[in-house]
Amino acid sequence: MQEESSHLHNYVYSSDMVEFIAVSNACCQFFEQPNGVDGKAFIEQSVKHLSGVYAAIVKLEETEPQIESVWEPTVTEQEWSAVFQRISMLLGAHNDTLRQAEDEEFDRSDLVTHTISEDISDVYQELRDFTTIYSRGMEELMNDAAWELKERFAEHWGKKLLRSLMALHDLYIQGIDPTEKE
Repeated sequence: MQEESSHLHNYVYSSDMVEFIAVSNACCQFFEQPNGVDGKAFIEQSVKHLSGVYAAIVKLEETEPQIESVWEPTVTEQEWSAVFQRISMLLGAHNDTLRQAEDEEFDRSDLVTHTISEDISDVYQELRDFTTIYSRGMEELMNDAAWELKERFAEHWGKKLLRSLMALHDLYIQGIDPTEKE
C-alpha cells in the first residue's frame, strides 16, 4: 500500500507532469484571454502553445486508473463558446479549413469544411477540464484525470490538436495576417 501510494505521488508530481500542467495552463490562459493580440501574433503564439502541449503530453508516462471516478466536465458551454468566438473572430476568413471526412462521416473520399476555432476550443476544453480536476490536489483523482486525458488524447483530441496545428502552421509559414483586407 505504501509503495503504491509512493508510486502514485511520484507520478502525479513528476517533472514531466509538472511541465505538462504548466504548458496546459499557459495554453488555456492564452485561449481564454488573447487580449491585445492581433491575428498574426495569435497564429504564431497558438503554434507555440499547441506544439508545446503536444510535446509535453507525449512525454507523460502511462498510468492506470486508481478509483472508479467519472470525468466531470468543468468547462461550461458558454466558456467553450467564448473561446470559439474569440478565435473565430481573430482568424476571420482563415478560420475555415478543409479536411477529409472520417470513418463515421459521409463518404470517406469527401472533403469536409471545418473550423480551426472548433478544434482549438475542443482541445481547450479537454485541457481546462483536466487542469481543474488536477488542481484539486487529490492524488488518486489527479492520476485518473491524467489517465482519462491520455485516453481521450488517443481517441480524439490529439487529432484535433494536430489538425489545428497543421492549419495554423500553413498560415504561419505564409505570413498570413487575418486582420488585413485582401
